[in-house]
Amino acid sequence: MVTDRLETAVRNFQHVNQMVERYTRLCRAYITLSERFNQLDVEHMTLKGQMVPLLKSLKAHQAKLHTAESEKAAMQTALEEQEARLQAALDQQEAQHRQELQQLTTAYEERLQALASHVAELQPLEQLLNAETHHELSAAEAQMELIETTFEEIEQDSSPDLSAEEKALLAAYRSDPDAFLVAAADAPVGSAIEAEEPVASLWHYYSDEQVPKGFRA
Repeated sequence: MVTDRLETAVRNFQHVNQMVERYTRLCRAYITLSERFNQLDVEHMTLKGQMVPLLKSLKAHQAKLHTAESEKAAMQTALEEQEARLQAALDQQEAQHRQELQQLTTAYEERLQALASHVAELQPLEQLLNAETHHELSAAEAQMELIETTFEEIEQDSSPDLSAEEKALLAAYRSDPDAFLVAAADAPVGSAIEAEEPVASLWHYYSDEQVPKGFRA
């Protein structure tokens, strides 16, 4: 009987001991959790303190971005206006060159036709020509070749007064206007796109010194 009570007491004690151990572990876990929570709270406050300057900086950058976008829109508008003026100047210059080239071509054709008529008139009298006249006829033929060479040079280079850089700029614009505008828009702020200076008249380029003596006005 006493033994049974002793065993029961031992079992009860073991049960109580287990409960104590469980509560002890639970208290330790609570303490650990509390310490971690406090640490997390400190880190949260630190992070919150760091976020305020970051938000202020972000707001300032957004304002700068808005200003940059406004400046970009203004620059794009100015670039489009300048491109329109440049295109109008190029069209006007091209029309002027065509007119001058047509006038020059007509004048040369008339003079060539007149020279051909004179040569045709002199052909029946070829047997009567002396050495001096034959020499003059050879000179006239040389002048005709010079005129043909002049026409070939005009066809190869219709803008002889333009520099290599200006010709490259004009060729880049005519080949791909959109890419030309994008490249100009990507240029640094403050850079200027200089309008192309008008090309001198072809009549001025082909001066009297370059026209054969027999074809001067």
